[in-house]
Amino acid sequence: MDVFFAHYQALREAVERDEPALWSALANSISEEKTSWLKHRDSTPAWNLSEVTAEDIADSTSGDVLSGLAGSAGVAEGIVFVVRSPDDFASFPKGAVLVARTTNPAWTPLFYSACAVITESGGPLSHGAVTAREMQIPAVMSVRGVMARLSNGQRVKVDAGTGGWRYWVNSRRNSLRQ
Repeated sequence: MDVFFAHYQALREAVERDEPALWSALANSISEEKTSWLKHRDSTPAWNLSEVTAEDIADSTSGDVLSGLAGSAGVAEGIVFVVRSPDDFASFPKGAVLVARTTNPAWTPLFYSACAVITESGGPLSHGAVTAREMQIPAVMSVRGVMARLSNGQRVKVDAGTGGWRYWVNSRRNSLRQ
């Protein structure tokens, strides 16, 4: 599967010319790309890529309040389970609060077991919000820094209200509330 770390032009040239030096260069390039991907896959992306400051980094992981957008109305309380990739799917416990950077259709089976959803990106029309509404579970989207702030086993209350647009996490009480 490492072929997906190859750059198209380098792969094409190695296949067409079939020279040992090109295959070696391709292997080195793939190794560097994969190493970089593994190093960065769990890091929190900058909130605003064009204007990252030290304050932005501090804001994403400290303070009492994290803001988000309502995705699906309702209130639920449960234990946090952070899902970083499909590798975590099999470990997801029934009744847990699904915390993720984002979701996509492959993540839908988790919603059947989740009591609530919190994502670091997305909004009311994102996959996570729409699926949470279909499953009638509360969801708060676009909660900046949530992947760094919440951890597995932490108890939170998710309060997505009755359809308002702005909600927050009170970290002192470990709860999401209106």
